[in-house]
Amino acid sequence: MLDVLITNGWIIDGQGGPGFRGSVGIQGDRIAYLGTGSEAGPAKETIDVQGQVVCPGLIDMHSHADFSLFKRSSASLYHQGVTTAVVGQCGDSPSPLLEGTRREVISNYNALAEEDLWRNWDSLKSYLDFLTRRGQSINLVPLVGQGTIRAGVMGYGSEHPSRHQLEAMRSQVAQAMEQGAFGISTGLIYPPGSFAGTEELIELASVVAGYDGFYFSHIRGEGRTLLEAVSEAIRIGRESGARVQISHHKACWPRNWPLQERALALIDEARSSGLDVSIDAYPYTAASTGLTNNLPEWAHQGGKPEILNRLADPATRRRMTRDIREEWDGSWDKVMICRSPNERSFEGRFVADLARDAGQPGEEWVFDALLKTDLDISIVLFLLSEDNVARVLKKPYATIGSDSYTCAAEDSDVGQPHPRTFGTFPRVLGRYVRELGALGLEEAIHKMTGLPAERLGLPERGRIRESFLADLLVFDPGKIQDKATFAEPLQYPEGIAHVICNGQFLIRDGMDLHHHPGRVLTRQPPRNSAHS
Repeated sequence: MLDVLITNGWIIDGQGGPGFRGSVGIQGDRIAYLGTGSEAGPAKETIDVQGQVVCPGLIDMHSHADFSLFKRSSASLYHQGVTTAVVGQCGDSPSPLLEGTRREVISNYNALAEEDLWRNWDSLKSYLDFLTRRGQSINLVPLVGQGTIRAGVMGYGSEHPSRHQLEAMRSQVAQAMEQGAFGISTGLIYPPGSFAGTEELIELASVVAGYDGFYFSHIRGEGRTLLEAVSEAIRIGRESGARVQISHHKACWPRNWPLQERALALIDEARSSGLDVSIDAYPYTAASTGLTNNLPEWAHQGGKPEILNRLADPATRRRMTRDIREEWDGSWDKVMICRSPNERSFEGRFVADLARDAGQPGEEWVFDALLKTDLDISIVLFLLSEDNVARVLKKPYATIGSDSYTCAAEDSDVGQPHPRTFGTFPRVLGRYVRELGALGLEEAIHKMTGLPAERLGLPERGRIRESFLADLLVFDPGKIQDKATFAEPLQYPEGIAHVICNGQFLIRDGMDLHHHPGRVLTRQPPRNSAHS
């Protein structure tokens, strides 16, 4: 007997083809029936969804949930219909933690829960085991951060690695891959990962390639150096043999918007030559990061203590100001403080306005604010073209990622996070499908389900088929819409009726059931894998 039979749905199975009227039956954690409903047999309960779309649970290709799910809920994701998230992004992951640099690495992460929790793991395996024991609402696909590994082996200096250090980093990557990582990630604007040269990255990606894994990359530049940064990612894939995923692909600041088409052309050419290169993106014209990332790269050497020392030194501040003005494409009137737990009065305000009120140049205000808040300030930057956003989303190899931490709408201490935290996936379906017509409904769902599942090698997820795992979303295509805004971001979307993960309801009739059926998904290395 079926546990649940969902009837009268418009089934969009995640493979990109047209939808059809039908029913889906669930038994345990599996899809046990797919058809018209007449031959489904008995079910413990039947839910008539009255023509709403039934599709696979959505897959977030780029999430930072691993730095928030201990302290906060993942509700902001599953309320969007997300049942699986790829974590360990932008070069940062909570593991591995090496003994010699463990305290230094932990001190540089402000977002992850209570300090006591860090004692539960050192390797990726012990971290994933802890996640499994603790339980979570959604499935997690782990990457390991190159920046975390470099910090663990070399600290926060900018030196080139010795042969011994390089072998130690290669060994850590190999260990993580053996323990189930899907690949490594880089954040090449974030020290210490950004201190790595291309050859160093090729060496690490070559290890990943031996396990048929991925090189996920927040590339080295998304502004004036976009083309060089995309070319570097492609070169790393070509010379290492690793699959390449360019994260949250975009061209930042108006003067660089014309580079977008040329960057996509580079990726098209690489794919035509046989390289495995893809991208993910989010459907917004604003980005988000930490305010410290506006400091010059050299200012990050030595990690947090040295950054604070430099910010307090007048001569060094003058040098940083010169470099920021020479290197930066933006302006402070496009930079909004979205989170500042140590100084809430900053939240929701633009840096230019705060600096003007203080009677300071923008850079001086930023230096003082970072000192005052112990570097703990997050920002939103309004720097993208919507035409370019649509251009990227339309690419047949583009998937969707929220690029966000997670929280619940009722959390009172998260500031004003980027609305992508609550709205990424419904925004694709509401704005880019229904309102703008930039994507077809089946096409958009494919980008959020079957395509990422196929790319990641998740053979029983991302599609609706009998015997596949029951990750499902039911929504009203005429009503689904993000409600989160930059002014009021803590709002769940509308139009979502049910979200099911591994056969259990996370959302039932729009209500959060607070269940924890999620699983840690690990990549199984090919037999006889090598990492020479």
